[in-house]
Amino acid sequence: MPKRLRQILADRSGVALLLALLTIAFLVAVTVRLTNSVDLQMQGGVNQRDAVSLDGMLLSGLNLARAALLADQRQNRFDTSRDAWGTLGQGISGLFPGNRLRVKVRDLGGLLQINALVLSDSERKELRRQDPAGGSRQIQDFEKRQRKVWLRFLTSGRFAVRDEDEALALVDALSDWLDADDEERDHGAESGYYEGLATPYKCRNGPVLYPEELLLVKGFSRKLLYGDGRHQGIIGYLTTAGRDGRININTAPAPVLQALADNLDAEDVQKLIEFRQDEDNQDLLARPDWYRRVDGFPGDIVLDRQLITSSSSWFRITVTAAIGRMQRTGQGVLHRQDNEEQTLVSWSVR
Repeated sequence: MPKRLRQILADRSGVALLLALLTIAFLVAVTVRLTNSVDLQMQGGVNQRDAVSLDGMLLSGLNLARAALLADQRQNRFDTSRDAWGTLGQGISGLFPGNRLRVKVRDLGGLLQINALVLSDSERKELRRQDPAGGSRQIQDFEKRQRKVWLRFLTSGRFAVRDEDEALALVDALSDWLDADDEERDHGAESGYYEGLATPYKCRNGPVLYPEELLLVKGFSRKLLYGDGRHQGIIGYLTTAGRDGRININTAPAPVLQALADNLDAEDVQKLIEFRQDEDNQDLLARPDWYRRVDGFPGDIVLDRQLITSSSSWFRITVTAAIGRMQRTGQGVLHRQDNEEQTLVSWSVR
C-alpha cells in the first residue's frame, strides 16, 4: 500500500477514535445528569410524601388536644395542670412508630388578660343597660381591680420597672391604647403622641391583637417584654385571649398569683403552688377559694372573688411533628365554651 494512503487511513482512525471517545463522554454526562435528575425527583417525591405525613400528624395532634379538652370538660368543670390535656404528651409517643409527635396544651386562663384592663364601649353599654342605676359603678370597680393587678404585677421586682411611678405610666399608656376615646390619662398617650414620633402611627384605640403589639405602646420596651440578664420578661405572663379579667388560680404562674392581692410574698405563693401540685388535693381545686385550706397561708389575705376562678376557656395548642430531619410545628388558640362547643380561633404551621 502506498505510504500516502497508509497515512490518510491512520489519520482517519485517530479522528474516529476521538469521535468515539467524545461520544462516550457525552453519553456518560447525559447518563449522570439523568441519574441526578431521577434522584432529585425521587427525593422530591419522598419529601412531598413526608410533608403530607407531617400535615397529617399535626392534624392528629390537634384533634387529640381537642378531644382531651372535651373529655376533661365532661368529667368536671374545673381545670388544673394535672388534667388529661395537661399531661397529653406523656402517652402518645407510640402513635407514630419511628416518627416523633409532641403535643402541648397551655391554659391561657392563668395569665393576665391584656384586653381586660379596659372595658370596651359595647361592654360598658351592656352593663349600663342591665343595671341603669349601678352600671357605671360596676365599670369603675372592674377597671380599678384590673389596674391594681397590673400595678402589683409590674412592681413585683421581677421585671425592668424602676418604681411605682413607672408602673403607673405603663398602665395609663396601655389603658389609652385600649380605650376607644382620644382623651389622655395623666401619664398615658393617645394618637397625638404616637403621630409625633420619628416613625408616626396611630393609637390602636381597641383591643390588642397579639402580645408583641405592646412594643408599640409608650414605655413598653423590648427589655420589659422579653427581659434581660437581670430581669424576666412580662410577655410570657400575658394573653390577648379572654376579657372577663378572671385568673385561674389552679394554673396561674407565680408572678400572676402574687399580683392577686397585696402583701402576698414569694413564700406564700410557693405554698399555693405546692398545694395545687399535690395529687391528694385535686378535688379541692374545684372551688377557687381552696387557698383558705393551705397550711400556713396568711388568714388575713383574702383574694377578690371577682378576680379568681377555677375553670378556663382559652387554651394554646402547640403540636410538633418530625420525620427524620423534617419537622413542622402548628400552633393555635382554642376557645372552649360552656356548652362544650370549641372554636379554633387561630392555627398556623411553620
